Amino acid sequence: MHKSKLIATLRTLTGKEIKRFESYINSPFFNKTEKVIELFNVIKKHHPAFAEHYVSKEVIFSKLFPKEKLDEQKLRYIMSDLSRLLEDYLCYEEYDRNAIYKKHLLLDTFDARGLDKYFLSTLDEAKLQQNAQPYRDVNYYFNQHLVEANAYEHSLASKPRAISSSLQEAVDNLDYYYLSNRLRYACAMLGRETMIQEKYNNLFLDQIFEFLSKSNLDHVPSVSIYLQIARTYMEPGNEKHYQKLMTLLDGFFQQFPKEEIRDIYTHAINYLLRNLNAGREELLPELIALYKTLISKEIIFDNGYLKPFGVLNIVTAALRGGELEWTEKFLQYYKEKFDPEFRESTYVYNMANLYYHKKEFSKALRLMQTVEIDDIYYHLGAKVLLLKTYYELEESEPFFSLVDAFTNYLKRNKLISDRQRIIHLNFVKYIKKLMQMRLGSKVAVAAVRSDIQENKTTVNMPWLLEKLDQIEQNSHSKEKK
Repeated sequence: MHKSKLIATLRTLTGKEIKRFESYINSPFFNKTEKVIELFNVIKKHHPAFAEHYVSKEVIFSKLFPKEKLDEQKLRYIMSDLSRLLEDYLCYEEYDRNAIYKKHLLLDTFDARGLDKYFLSTLDEAKLQQNAQPYRDVNYYFNQHLVEANAYEHSLASKPRAISSSLQEAVDNLDYYYLSNRLRYACAMLGRETMIQEKYNNLFLDQIFEFLSKSNLDHVPSVSIYLQIARTYMEPGNEKHYQKLMTLLDGFFQQFPKEEIRDIYTHAINYLLRNLNAGREELLPELIALYKTLISKEIIFDNGYLKPFGVLNIVTAALRGGELEWTEKFLQYYKEKFDPEFRESTYVYNMANLYYHKKEFSKALRLMQTVEIDDIYYHLGAKVLLLKTYYELEESEPFFSLVDAFTNYLKRNKLISDRQRIIHLNFVKYIKKLMQMRLGSKVAVAAVRSDIQENKTTVNMPWLLEKLDQIEQNSHSKEKK
């Protein structure tokens, strides 16, 4: 029973929600089955853990029917009724949170019942609520469309020949909603195509671009911002698109909810990362400055926490920019804000990376050997960092042992995407050659450098080229002696 949908859903409720749900099922309007209330009263005291020995079917059934033998079907019926009530309650909570949608349904009802006086007063309330909304995101235009559609439908019945501005408003806001949402999805598609090589059928995007090039919708924040994001994906080499996006964000920042503004800034970060990976190192200070802004304003936080991949990107950029002191302060100060599930591994990996960049290789190695990392991208990064550390320490035996183990892992693990597999296998191939050269193998440096530069499908490409330069310099020094 502890693995049932009922228990899994109840675990997600807060203490306050548990109390509200209790009031909900105790209302005879929603529930007339006494055994459902009894079942809830038995299991609620074990919220949120619902340990198996407290909520097993045997224990629960014996409390509901103390004089009967276990009847699993009978228990399932009661659980099913409670699950249905729980789902209805969650739907009600969502409905209750959307004040404008409630007004829209109430306007429908007043209109259908011919209660004109109350329709008009409720319409005024709805419009005042909309005007007071702090955001001009996609949902705002959808809700505005609903309210104006209510006004138009009412005017048809009361004054069918009158000119109604609500018709134009309803259509305009429906267009704003569609364009905003369609562009938002287009940006998500373009982003995934860029980052993980998925392919999508992005219908009508060219036509939308053409339409917007002839229409001035700069006053609609969600349209203008998502249009600009799409342009950064479609013309990645044109920095003007990114600059205009940042200008728009400066002006419209407060008009989006926190979750959406975080996603919008993620697109801006992706633009900078793509260009950095293409060799435009001059954009690194811009990326670091953007990260610092998002941290200080807590935009990059998700439910109050920094996700492991976000921390990794922040630290990688800061270390790449040589900001070692800032990185250490960041890791120490924000450690308690890291996602609790991955807090220790996030902290340890990034501290090890910091030690590596400080050339404290032994410290980096000791840290990396103290933690098991579950996140697949962190796991890949940890193996790369270990290889680099063994290389720096010239620990050839563990180095080549890890080369073999990591190669097998990359080839066999089905959770790794094809792109990640290729770029990491290439890195292993190249760093293995570097170590062999360092240990005296006669391999042409120029040939390896040319292969890396032409291939371009490897992680840590600048590091590989830097180490090749060092090998070449050491070779020349020996020749002069």
